[in-house]
Amino acid sequence: MLKPVTIDELIVTLTIPATLPDAAAEAVWRVLLGRAFTTRMRAAVRAVVRADPQLARVRVTLSR
Repeated sequence: MLKPVTIDELIVTLTIPATLPDAAAEAVWRVLLGRAFTTRMRAAVRAVVRADPQLARVRVTLSR
């Protein structure tokens, strides 16, 4: 089997207001670190890729 070749990488930047209280910022952080968030993010990216037939052979990997 041939080794896959990376043709592009995308960066998603998530920001919060600097004035957000610490408790709220920690709540956001807990969501972002959760398995459910990662699962939903992975599904969303794959759905976008699958919507374009020309990307049918593209393999998507989501990592942190």
